[in-house]
Amino acid sequence: MSEATGATKKLSLTSYTSLFLIQAVSVCLAWVFLFYFNQSFLADFNVNPLVCWIFLPAFIRMLAVMLFDWAGVLGLMVGAFVTRDTHLIELSTPIILAIISGLGPYLSVRFCQTTLKLSASFEGLSAQHLFVFALAGSVINTGLNHAYYLYAEMACSVKTTFIPMLIGDFLGTLIMLYLAGITIKIIKRQFLR
Repeated sequence: MSEATGATKKLSLTSYTSLFLIQAVSVCLAWVFLFYFNQSFLADFNVNPLVCWIFLPAFIRMLAVMLFDWAGVLGLMVGAFVTRDTHLIELSTPIILAIISGLGPYLSVRFCQTTLKLSASFEGLSAQHLFVFALAGSVINTGLNHAYYLYAEMACSVKTTFIPMLIGDFLGTLIMLYLAGITIKIIKRQFLR
């Protein structure tokens, strides 16, 4: 291999690593911002520190994986760990919940992509597709969280945690998708006349 080829490969690996980290940090910051926004302005809907009837950050989960793949997963994991419930004394639970927060959306996106036969670029997404993404993300995230809660013998039940978390993730995603749709329409009207 020539010296020039080696330098090009090294440069492209460095560029890829930098882009990966920028994407992961961006997702993490978006998660943290939306999480604290949700905690501040929708506190009346909190069931406990881990569950809210309207959870806007759920939207970031699917979007991050759709846009940034594994960089999105990493950003979600770090963001979930940063915003963990500080009342949990042992460290393993926040780490496992952070992993679930990243891998759950990855599994959801891949499930939807395969089931709906979507391209890797997600071209041709319809409102129905987005509804399915929101539902799948909510079901998979809630299911994985509750499987861990049961395993760790944390206080949970279908009525007090599973249903509110499922509804909260689903509503949060739909609300943010609706707001994103309105924002896109406004931008198109203003700038693409």
